[in-house]
Amino acid sequence: MRNRNFHLKALLVLSLLVVMSGCMTAQPVEWRDTRHNLAWPQPPDPARVVFLRELAHPQDIVPEKGKVGRFLDLLTGDQEAKVEFNSPYGVATDNGSVVYVADPSAGFVHRYDLANREVTYIVQAGDEVLGSPVGVAVDRNGNLYVSDSHRRKVYKFSRDGEYLQEIKAEKEFQRPAGIAINGNGEKFIVDVLAQKLYVFDNEDRFLRSFPNNLPGTELVSPSNVAVDRALKVYVTDTMGFMVRVFDYEGNPVGTIGEIGDAPGSFARPKGVAVDSDGHIYIVDANHDNFQVFDGEGNLLLFVGRNGARPGEFYLPSGIFIDSQDRIFVADTYNHRVQIFQYVKQGGNNETSNR
Repeated sequence: MRNRNFHLKALLVLSLLVVMSGCMTAQPVEWRDTRHNLAWPQPPDPARVVFLRELAHPQDIVPEKGKVGRFLDLLTGDQEAKVEFNSPYGVATDNGSVVYVADPSAGFVHRYDLANREVTYIVQAGDEVLGSPVGVAVDRNGNLYVSDSHRRKVYKFSRDGEYLQEIKAEKEFQRPAGIAINGNGEKFIVDVLAQKLYVFDNEDRFLRSFPNNLPGTELVSPSNVAVDRALKVYVTDTMGFMVRVFDYEGNPVGTIGEIGDAPGSFARPKGVAVDSDGHIYIVDANHDNFQVFDGEGNLLLFVGRNGARPGEFYLPSGIFIDSQDRIFVADTYNHRVQIFQYVKQGGNNETSNR
């Protein structure tokens, strides 16, 4: 009888702790870290890009557990290890609060949910363990696409991280890399070694290779891709030291940049993205910055320099701009993602904390 009473009391205590723990729901992560006040260009010019925050460790968003949480972990054995970024490369969001970061050296994709303050990981596709994930993109239904350069495959996952299927082109991928999804739900996937992109419809059916095979459309070393609202396609040609611009059909319509070390030129262009006003953002790993161009290819602004402080970079790679004009940059060798905000002329978009 004494043992039974003890177990009943323990069960009541545990139930009370669970209820208490559920009542202590953490607030969503603030988008803006108010400890920093950085903007580009410098005053007195009006700010066009401002620094919001960085993500470097799970502790940046996962709330510290109090006594109740630690006691529950002890009782249930729930003490999951949280892994920091190793070499973040590709980055994308669901246009909400979830940030996905491809980490090829670690061999998995980090999933940071800023609203629910949770960090989880995508480590395998079905029975196959990820090898070297480099590209990530999210469709309008919240499904995640991951390119794996080592496995030479592209995988699709649900918004909950459940593996759905492999995306297959007309030919097998040789080294898939960057991924972009346009407003029609079509996917543009870079194949570095094939020197092509492959296009899939909104049902993931293969449509065509890209660009077309006309003279002047050849790519030297494509790595990343972005698509704007007008369906123009921007392809980083890393060893061509420029971004090549195509129309939807794959016809060349221009280029941005050239080899060099002056602003407006590139040494090692990587990620590319487009904001809501059609400005093109291009990361340069050697210059440790991202540069912003207008639709005609004219340099407007550059952000960053070598270093480890906010707004500085060390061999950055991927970039993504969400529907709120938040700019996510994979700062690879600083082992973090830095988040900025594009400020529209007149300041009529919000850079709020949430």
